[in-house]
Amino acid sequence: MKYIDLFRKKGENGQAVVELAITLPILLMILCGIIDFGWFFANQNVINHCSREGARYAVVNTIDNNSADTVADYIRSLAPSYLSDSLDIIVTYSNPAEPRLGDVTVEVNGAFNVLTPIAGVFTGDQVVSLNSSCVMKVE
Repeated sequence: MKYIDLFRKKGENGQAVVELAITLPILLMILCGIIDFGWFFANQNVINHCSREGARYAVVNTIDNNSADTVADYIRSLAPSYLSDSLDIIVTYSNPAEPRLGDVTVEVNGAFNVLTPIAGVFTGDQVVSLNSSCVMKVE
């Protein structure tokens, strides 16, 4: 009988609470990391898409006195509303005198807020900057 008593659970009433207190912060950090990484990745895809489509728009619609403002307006119309106001767009032609004889470079820089405070620890001001550029031959 004494042998069976050794294997009975005694004094383990708060064990689940202690285990939860130890593992919950780790699980929350992993969850927040997954959410923020997905947010960063999705926004980087948006920035890449905007620069690529802006370069394509500049290539197809290039005229002798092409304005970079029309390309920037087109790019802002493609971007989501939470990101379009913070976009910094730079359009340069390799041959400004004859734009049809060179390349066009579209650089898009954007800043957005992080979703969780965990990523804010690494960014400092809760804002992450992303950039993308695309170079295409003018047709």
